[in-house]
Amino acid sequence: MQSGAHPKMEVMCHVSNCRFYKNDYCHADKIEVNPKHAGRAHTSDDALCSTFIPQNR
Repeated sequence: MQSGAHPKMEVMCHVSNCRFYKNDYCHADKIEVNPKHAGRAHTSDDALCSTFIPQNR
């Protein structure tokens, strides 16, 4: 990926301590989102980004 370029699908992200965070965008090659609890999510608070990796790892 080019330095500073936006990903193909722009995914806004505001988790500044994630390894894939850069300038308010997610730069992961792919993103996995899962429900917080078994089954379905009913609100955005019930969804979790499983792609998150802390920057210091």
